[in-house]
Amino acid sequence: MFSEHFGAKTGRYNRILMRQTIELKPKAARRLVLDSQGLSREARFGRGKKAVAEAIHQLSYVQIDTISVIQRAHHHVLNTRIPGYQESMLHTLQAEDNSVFEYWSHAAAYLPMRDFRYYLPIMQGFAANRPRDKKLVNEILKRIHTEGALQAKDFEQLPGKKSNGWWDWKPAKHMLETLFFSGELMVKERKGFQKVYDLRERVLSEHVNTALPSDDEWARYHTVIMLRALGIGTARDIAYAKTTIRRLTSNSFKPDYAQAIHDLLEEGIVQNCHVKGEDYLVLAESLTSIPTKVGRDRVKFLSPFDNLVINRSRTSRLFNFDYLIECYVPEAKRRYGYFTLPLLWGDELIGRMDSKANRKNRQLIIKNLFLEPGIAPTESLSRALLKGIKQFQFDQDCDHTVVQACSSPQLLKRLKEKVPAFHR
Repeated sequence: MFSEHFGAKTGRYNRILMRQTIELKPKAARRLVLDSQGLSREARFGRGKKAVAEAIHQLSYVQIDTISVIQRAHHHVLNTRIPGYQESMLHTLQAEDNSVFEYWSHAAAYLPMRDFRYYLPIMQGFAANRPRDKKLVNEILKRIHTEGALQAKDFEQLPGKKSNGWWDWKPAKHMLETLFFSGELMVKERKGFQKVYDLRERVLSEHVNTALPSDDEWARYHTVIMLRALGIGTARDIAYAKTTIRRLTSNSFKPDYAQAIHDLLEEGIVQNCHVKGEDYLVLAESLTSIPTKVGRDRVKFLSPFDNLVINRSRTSRLFNFDYLIECYVPEAKRRYGYFTLPLLWGDELIGRMDSKANRKNRQLIIKNLFLEPGIAPTESLSRALLKGIKQFQFDQDCDHTVVQACSSPQLLKRLKEKVPAFHR
């Protein structure tokens, strides 16, 4: 695990924490986090395709997910941050501009192409440690070289055992993924959410840096980009987004994160801070631009895989919000619903909403809406929630919304009175 390399139990990291430390009040800490996440104000990254690229760069990754109860996670995350976002913008950045690419971060993700070289150690480690069918690999590479970019379905005629289920991939698809993780193939684009694979040299632009970083460079890079994205972070927070890729790397890949933090502190790039007595790290430049207020005119509905809430432990510590996505929980044990979305209002997570976009009828169904204990359904919250639902309905490309239940009878009455008017 990456967190083991931060030296939290060796004493070196503890000595670092003994340096001068800044005290941050919880509200200021949350506002710094939200600003770093692009959620403190409207159009934090601007508008249009350029804003999408900037958002992915700032967040360091945007998770790709298959669940489509509402808009898929990668589009949902970007829609929450960029007014007027269109799915075609992300497609263009990948398929035409080559300014983002797909690989593995915390999970499958869209990543900024400017960071490509820092994934080379993972690709090399995977190539060195994973078996491959050389004959099948040669056939795949030959066909893609000759015919151009192809999808897994284009290889269905190749010989292989019959699949017994979704976990038992056909050999050709398995080798396509092996070549993808090894960096020999890249995803040129997606069609109908299916990957289109092409040779790496045909996807990468000439200006992309492909110099292999040293372990020290990698540790420094990772620490800085995660603090830039998180606002503030503990050693474990910094490690969280890259923990799973550790399994893909070779044993020779051993970045020294404690040394990277030490050096960044010595250079004044990183600063220690305390929030409610807990130790955090923060980029020094971020401390000069903590927002004095955060917009509260509209409630935002976050994806369960949103970068702000994906680290559930961190979400609990900073926002006092215990969140679990229950689509993986047996129905009888669900407390809130299959696919609940956290509700962000100002600098607080105030509740969750179980909803579904019925695309056949172009209808957004709010199955239930729950406010956290202590959150009162005030007039200002009602207005912000109504404005948020209206925007969310449009973002889901729905024509109208139906509200079925709410934990507050008073708020339910208000929603049922106002929401039916939200027609396109």
